[in-house]
Amino acid sequence: MDILDPGRVLCLPQTMWLTYRVIMDRSDLSQEEILGLVTPTAMRSGTPQGGAHAARALAGLREFGLVQQSTDGLYQAPKVKDTAGFIRLLRQRLVAPPQTFGPDFEGAPDLRVGLVWLMRQSPTIPLDWDYVQSANSVKLFLNDTRWTAFPRWSQALGFGRPALTAMATGVGQKQTGVKIVPDPTEAVIDVIRHPAGPALPRDEQIPIQQLLGFLRNELPVLPGHPSATYEGFAADPDNGLRALGLALSSAEQRKVLTMTYQSDPSGVLALPDAQDYGRDRYVSAVRIKG
Repeated sequence: MDILDPGRVLCLPQTMWLTYRVIMDRSDLSQEEILGLVTPTAMRSGTPQGGAHAARALAGLREFGLVQQSTDGLYQAPKVKDTAGFIRLLRQRLVAPPQTFGPDFEGAPDLRVGLVWLMRQSPTIPLDWDYVQSANSVKLFLNDTRWTAFPRWSQALGFGRPALTAMATGVGQKQTGVKIVPDPTEAVIDVIRHPAGPALPRDEQIPIQQLLGFLRNELPVLPGHPSATYEGFAADPDNGLRALGLALSSAEQRKVLTMTYQSDPSGVLALPDAQDYGRDRYVSAVRIKG
C-alpha cells in the first residue's frame, strides 16, 4: 500500500490510531459501524471526501495486519496501552523488509524507501520540497503532495522533527512549505526501552557494534542494514551516520545510555559529534541504563 500516494485522500497515522482505538474498544463492530463512530454521518460533509480518510485508515490497518476481520465481517484488534504502543506496532510493520511478515505482505514501500533516504541526510540541513527536487536524483517523491505526507509519517514514527525556525527561515531563504530534519532519537530510544526482539543487557558495558547491530535489527531503515537501500542509492560517507549519531548523543543526554572510549578497544566507531560539528567522537563501548 503506497501511503504517500494520496489517491483520493491521504492515509495518516492519527486517523489510523483513532480507528484502531474504536476497534480495540469494541470487537463486535462491522466496517460501517466503525466508520460511523470515527466519522459520524452528521459531520461527514465537513470531512475530506465525506469521511474517506477513515475508510483509508481502516484499509491501511487491515493491509498492515494490525486488525483482523472475522468470517462474520466483524473486526478485532490486539490491546495496546496507549498511543505509543500503537505507534510501536505500526513502526514495526512499516520499517521491516516486507518479507519479514510473509510472501503476501506488501507493507508501505514508498514510505520505507523514503525513511531509508531520510536516515542518510544531514540533520543540520532543513529538508523541504525544493531541496528534495534538487538533491533527490532517484525521484523518491514524485510530487509535492507526496512530500507533504512524508514529514507527518516520519515524525509520527520517530524518525524526524520539524526544522527549527532559525534553520527554516534563514536570511534570503524563501518559504517552501513543510521542512523537517532527520532525527531518529524517538525511534532509537523507544526500541531500546521496548524492543521487538531480545533486549540489550542493562547496566553493563557492551561493544558499540553490538548496539549498532541491535538498532539495525529493530529499525532496518538505518544505514548499515542490508535492506536499507533503494534503486539508484549512492553511499554518502559524510552523512551516513550523522542522523544516528545525533540520536545516540540525544539518548545519552536523556540518560538512556552512556558512551565511552576504551584505551585499548576491540572496535571503534567514529560518530559525528552532535555537540561539536565537523568533528568525530570516537566510541568503543556503551552502557544501557536500567
